[in-house]
Amino acid sequence: MTVLKIEPCSITAVLLVTLLALTSPVRGAEPCDAFSANGVDNWYPFVYRTANNRLTGSIADGTRAALNRIGLKMNVQQNQPWKRIMHDLEEGQLDIVLGAYWNAERAAKYVYSEPLGTDEVRVFVKAGNEFSLSALDDLIGRAGLKLLGGSYGDAFDKYAASHLDFTKVPESDRIVKMLAHGRADYGILGYIEGLQHIRNQGVEGQVVALQWPILSNAMYVMINKRAACANRIKELNAAIKAMQNEGVLEKIFSRHVRHGPDAN
Repeated sequence: MTVLKIEPCSITAVLLVTLLALTSPVRGAEPCDAFSANGVDNWYPFVYRTANNRLTGSIADGTRAALNRIGLKMNVQQNQPWKRIMHDLEEGQLDIVLGAYWNAERAAKYVYSEPLGTDEVRVFVKAGNEFSLSALDDLIGRAGLKLLGGSYGDAFDKYAASHLDFTKVPESDRIVKMLAHGRADYGILGYIEGLQHIRNQGVEGQVVALQWPILSNAMYVMINKRAACANRIKELNAAIKAMQNEGVLEKIFSRHVRHGPDAN
């Protein structure tokens, strides 16, 4: 029978490697100094990019200010379509999505911040094609447009899946273009956002908003639970809440509405 002989130096080496593995710092416990963030480039006045590609807006600037209060930075990633931004969040390649409505499916995956604002959602149509709208049932049987990958909250999403006919469009400004060319009966957009798209596309008087707001949604940022700074989320929410109480978020929103996207 062969007897395996273990040298004392081999035992020492094994113990040393084991000790190093146990005492090495865990990556998730390392100190962090920033959240990576991204948002759509044309959701004025909440999240949008300026001519020099700077990501700004009331949600972006409010989040940046809240992070600054707790000693963290916001590292903005390169411009991407909404669908890709959500993919990056899901795959852990992004920490924060700037600007989102609440729904249960997302809430099960990500952490929602305190609300940073409210968005009134309207139905936009080609001028001359207005129709009476006082309930969602009035949209049944009409061809609609909405943002690809966009959610408008659980109640609306469930109703739309069962009763409404939507073509999903990758960029929200295209909704205005398509309406101007008569390619759908209506589109849904944030009210202020839609008005800005109309101005930008030069179709004033050609596309209009119906009077009844179909939704008024609180707006949040969504945070990846696996982010390196995930242990700072409570502090971030406390900072956002304090900014609400102090009127800081309202001032940021008013500045963007008052000066318009070209002034940032």
